[in-house]
Amino acid sequence: MSSWLLPSLLLVACGPSEEPVEPADEVGTSAQAVLYPPPAPSSGDIVDSTAFLGPLGLNSFVQTGFTTNPQYLSFSFKVAAGAQVRLEVTHGGSSMGLDTGLFVYGPKDANGGYGTTLRAQDDDAGYGQLSKVNSLTLAQGGEYLAVVSTGTGAGKQFRLVLGCLNSACVDPSLFTACDLDVATRIEVCDESVVETQGITPAQALPQCTDAQDAHAAFVENCLVSSGAKPWCADGEAAFTTKMWPVCKDFYHRYYGAGPLPLTQLPLGSTLQAAQAAGHTRCKTGENWCDESLWALNVPSVVGTPPVSLDRVAEGAFASIPALSANQNLQFERLEDLTYAEFGDHVEQFFPELVAALPGALGNGTEVAQVARFYASEPVAPGAKDYHGVYVVYFPVSHQTAVFWLIRHEI
Repeated sequence: MSSWLLPSLLLVACGPSEEPVEPADEVGTSAQAVLYPPPAPSSGDIVDSTAFLGPLGLNSFVQTGFTTNPQYLSFSFKVAAGAQVRLEVTHGGSSMGLDTGLFVYGPKDANGGYGTTLRAQDDDAGYGQLSKVNSLTLAQGGEYLAVVSTGTGAGKQFRLVLGCLNSACVDPSLFTACDLDVATRIEVCDESVVETQGITPAQALPQCTDAQDAHAAFVENCLVSSGAKPWCADGEAAFTTKMWPVCKDFYHRYYGAGPLPLTQLPLGSTLQAAQAAGHTRCKTGENWCDESLWALNVPSVVGTPPVSLDRVAEGAFASIPALSANQNLQFERLEDLTYAEFGDHVEQFFPELVAALPGALGNGTEVAQVARFYASEPVAPGAKDYHGVYVVYFPVSHQTAVFWLIRHEI
């Protein structure tokens, strides 16, 4: 675990509330009254009633102490939507006889405030009179505020520990590309095997990307005294099932073992709604068109140049059986499009999709690249289907959409 020492700060505040605060109906709260809740601030932002001491990392702790009575010390922490966390003032690292309260507020709003709504609170669920929120699920991602209070603890030390319980605490985007240090480990291993065994890099790759290698990569980056990567907080299982396959897939193409494998992603509700709206237009009247839509993750390495559009397009066709196994169609690669030109091609029926893709798969501002493919197919005497496949690639976010639009000749 990484640790860091925070200075104790003196907070000039109102005295403790005369009436105890009743615990909220949250998982991990105590059935007892909570001692010394921070006073309600006139600003409406609870942090203004505390001494803010900085961020607290997932699966980490802070060690500091109280300097006056009463006192309210606060720490921020960030989680992804659906995170389940545990917060505890632990016996180890805390002074004997210390009595604390523990409160959670947030998430931080668009104005930068945490508000005053309690998400969880506890008095004595921990060791002795120490506080613990054993399990708290935070449906909304963002930055939260943990407050540790005391009414009698001046001069005493405490340790606040934050743990992730469900392997879903960090931003999922941290797993969409291979960490550079993990990638470097694979490259060094592959080069060593090539040199000692006299085989090709592609033949050496399986010896550097098995389960033992994944475990070693996690240990090297996460089980360290300091400097653990942010993605480590979700644990080894998350790394092994989310990031490690991305690393393996990237080097599969990098070492010439075949096309870049693209992993299919679930379509979010926004993309589903956009596709449905366009599908309805396609089927109105004369059955003008049909469509298919896929979202895929593009294996890449953080901090290196993005994978080329050519490699992404090649991988997209290889990864989607409906395209790669269709023997009736001979797709021709046409000139690449800008995103605006892609919109011109499909917005007659799918304007919602054109509007939704940059926010759903990109970061909202990056420049998308679009590869265009075309094929025609006779379907009846004097009638054809015209197939357009668009590979819309967001190189910063490492994600792509493959949109297949079939226009029917009526």
